[in-house]
Amino acid sequence: MKANTDKTIVNKGEVKSNGQTLYWESYGEGEPFILIMGIGYDSTLWGLHQVPFFSEHFKTIVFDNRDVGRSSKATKPYSIADMADDLAGLMIGLDIERTHLLGLSMGGMIAQEFALRYPEKLNKLVLTGTGAANARSKFDPISIWNYVKAQDTNGLMFAAQQFIWLFSESFNRNSEAVNQTLQMLASNPNPVSAEAYQRQAEAYVKHDTLDRLNQVTASTIVIAGEQDRLTPPWICKEVANAIPNAKYELIMGEGSSHVLPLERPDDFNQAVLSFLQK
Repeated sequence: MKANTDKTIVNKGEVKSNGQTLYWESYGEGEPFILIMGIGYDSTLWGLHQVPFFSEHFKTIVFDNRDVGRSSKATKPYSIADMADDLAGLMIGLDIERTHLLGLSMGGMIAQEFALRYPEKLNKLVLTGTGAANARSKFDPISIWNYVKAQDTNGLMFAAQQFIWLFSESFNRNSEAVNQTLQMLASNPNPVSAEAYQRQAEAYVKHDTLDRLNQVTASTIVIAGEQDRLTPPWICKEVANAIPNAKYELIMGEGSSHVLPLERPDDFNQAVLSFLQK
């Protein structure tokens, strides 16, 4: 899983938003399309398969959430709603009135809150690998990851947790692919700290929009992976059922894991493009 080195940054910078400083990059031209990454990761992963593809069709914008990557670190606990407000401020800073939005995992939770809080700023909504009622579960894998992150001095146990839950079994059996991905992640010059991860994890496990999703007005698609362990298809289906007229699409077969944009990029990207261009 090597990074695509053929893409060219059209623009990049920082925006002051909601008490944070958010790092962003923009590629291509056309309608704005903002991509939101999941817990603990920065926007670099979008550059593998999504930025090169979608920048051919849209003005594709990626950014680092607060507490990760090149964005500022928080100094106190926050909520998913706070992170949705971060996104709204980013749009103001970039002079974007409306956008399509794609959220992966925790990024999908941020996108849900954004859709509820800022419907006038949203065109179409794409959610993948995301739930809407984490707070209703007594235990959540993210709580385990948070504990491991704080205790694991060399990062191997934390990586094991990530790879087992996020990737497919076929991927984990491919030693070369696993080693390449580990090397890529280890080379990140801005790794998330245990303290920052804890703040994101606490926001993640308190997320609950399920009873409010009937207020979402944006045209929405929810894309699920058949083999997703962290957010199994029935949870994604629950989200789709709660949003009026939302489309639900299940990607099946080998590699249909939590990280569909990484393992099944061609199928995932085409499903998203078809929805946005319809």
